[in-house]
Formats: sequence, structure tokens, C-alpha cells
Amino acid sequence: MNASSFAATDGASTLWPEINGRFLSLRGIPDSLQPLDRSQAVYRQILVGFDAVTSCELKDLYKFTLCLQRLDKDETQRPELRQLVAAFQAWVRFDYAAARRHFSQHLRQYPTDVVALFCAHMFDFCTSQTPELMSDLALFDEHIDASHPLYSYYLGIKAFVHVEAGQPQPALRLGLESLRHCPDNIYGIHAVAHALHERECWQELCIFLEQCRAQWIDNAGMRMHVYWHLAIAYEKSEQAERSVETFHEMYALKDSLFAKQDLDAVAFLWRYRLRHPEDRRFDKEWRKLAGLWSGSIGSSMSYFHRLHAALAFAASEQPFLIEKLIAESDGFGLDAATHQTGIAVLQAILDFAHGRYDDCLRRLRGQQSRWDVLGGSRAQRELLPLTLQACEQRGGAARATGAALHA
Repeated sequence: MNASSFAATDGASTLWPEINGRFLSLRGIPDSLQPLDRSQAVYRQILVGFDAVTSCELKDLYKFTLCLQRLDKDETQRPELRQLVAAFQAWVRFDYAAARRHFSQHLRQYPTDVVALFCAHMFDFCTSQTPELMSDLALFDEHIDASHPLYSYYLGIKAFVHVEAGQPQPALRLGLESLRHCPDNIYGIHAVAHALHERECWQELCIFLEQCRAQWIDNAGMRMHVYWHLAIAYEKSEQAERSVETFHEMYALKDSLFAKQDLDAVAFLWRYRLRHPEDRRFDKEWRKLAGLWSGSIGSSMSYFHRLHAALAFAASEQPFLIEKLIAESDGFGLDAATHQTGIAVLQAILDFAHGRYDDCLRRLRGQQSRWDVLGGSRAQRELLPLTLQACEQRGGAARATGAALHA
């Protein structure tokens, strides 16, 4: 892939074609790829910094802020970069409306810039508005075709946006088509997994991920999340022990003990705990996870991450940590509706931890129409309806027991 493969409408993607695939496949940019000129140096700095900012951690936002301040000012005024840099600058100062406006302006000017499209997509995902990209995709469809060197990645992005817009069938078709163009496109694999999950095709999901294992198992940026999909598919296929085995395989892939790769572990184990409340085999893992998630108190901008921290604290029987998490969640950098919903959901998990199932149920139901503002994907947010169902069952059981005692 070289610059001659790209068109004028490709924008920033033309600056250094050799690193586009690395970035879009979520494999990171290796040190061996060093810039040959000033524009490539700026492009590389932006993409490396962007990989960190999507963590929604305050420290990483600050690091990216410093990165943006240190960029070559002349280069950032290039037409291919000007609106993108402005979008990132608005993002790190929490002006999300301005950031989205700058992304949209760039994409209208460069309606085949797949790298910029992915950046806008991840911004939308981090700010809980993933389907927002639909209008941009419609514009891209008018200008991009299968001859484009990044077409597979475009289809993978499009597929995932369709999933999150509640359209799993077209998403499945798009995801599979992306893989026909590039079999190891991890984002295409990811989109197919989400589409099959939404359609509840559990056996098909197991078969799909096992058959393409060689294409995702070495992708350090996504393999744990793909493994999570496989573990859930086995669990939903009534293969409980196989799902547990798959979970252990997934968690063994952590880069290090303290690497922040514990979201999928909590997501699997909470599902398992709700379905098998008497099985205590994971108590040790829950205590470890609670300790690891304690570092997110006061440092994460994401209520989705805070939810997972609260679940770890609840499962390890440390409700005081949920109280501290709530106390540290002051709404900084978030709109009022997201903050209100986030606090209510955290309080619901605190109620669950104390066995106040009716209170937990009331709080969750009260915010149910706004769960999507918390972030994450539709599949990941299933933790909330599953918790709600558990409250209904446990609350009903407690009332029945009480009635029997007073009969």
C-alpha cells in the first residue's frame, strides 16, 4: 500500500499509508516504523496518542492534551489535519459538541478518509452515541468502493455501527463481507461476533470464532474481548464448564497483573454469578479484581467503567468501595443526564450488594430508557437487564419466604 493507492478525498489517510493498516487493525504502531518527514511525524504522534485517549482515563486525556500542544503547528494547519486536530482539542477539553462538529466537517471534506472515520467512530463510542455515525456512513457510501485499499476496515466500522443501531442482520452481512476482503480484519471479526450475539446465534458464534481463531488470537488489542464473546457464547449454549475454561484462557492473556484489561473479566464473571449464585469458585478472582478496579475510583471518566468497578466491589462483598466510588463521581466532564443515570445505576448496584433487591429494581427500572448513555456496546450493557432480572427473582423469593413465615 502506498500513497498512489489513495485519492484526494482520503485526507489524513494519505500522509503515511504504511501505518494505516496497523492502526485500523488495533495492533499498535511499532517503533520500527519511523517517520520520513514532518507530516508523518505529526500523523504518528496523533495516532499513538489517540490509542490512549479512548481509555477514558483522566491521566490519558491529559497526556493526549500535552501531545496535541506539542505538535508541529505548521503541519497541523495542513488541510488533511486541521479539522481533525481541532476535533481532538475539543474532545480533551470536554466540548463534545464541538468535537463532533469538527469530525463531521472533516468527513464531509474527505469522504473516504477511513482513518478519520474510525477516530470519529471511537469518539462516538466513548461518548455513548455510536449510531451517530450513520449519516457519515451514508456519505462514504457515495464515494468509496471495493477498490479502496482500506475498504475492509470501512466495512468493519460500518458493520459495528449497524449493530449498535439495532440492525444486526445487515451488520452480519457487512462484517462477513469485510472479512472476504481481509480475513484478519479484527474489527470485522469483532462486528460479526456482535451481530451474532444480538441475533442470539450462540452455536454459530462459537463455530465462527473457533474457525477464525488464528486471525484474532495474536491481536493484543482485541483478543481478550473476542475471547469474552466466545466465553459468553459457550455459556449461552449451555456449555457452562466450557465457558469457564474459555474464561480462564482469556484472562491468562493479560499483559501483566496490573494491566487495565479487566473489564471483560468482570463482565463474564458477573453473568456467571447471577446464573450460578451458589457457585463460589471465583471468590478469589473477585477479590483480586476488586483490588485492581479500586484504582479507577476518581480516575475514570466513564460510567461504564465505574459500573464494572461497582460490580467487582459488590461481588467481593465490599459495598463501602461502591459508596466511595459514588462519592468520587461528581459529573466532571459529563453532561447532566449521563451523570444522573450513572449515579442512579451505581446506587442500584450498592442496593444489590446489600441485598436490597426491591430498591435496586426500582432504581434500574427508573433509568432503563437511558442505559445507553453509560457507554459500552449493546452486548456489554446486558449486565443491567440481567441484574434487573436477578432482582425480580430474588425479591420475589424473599417476599414468598416472608409470606410463608407469617402464614
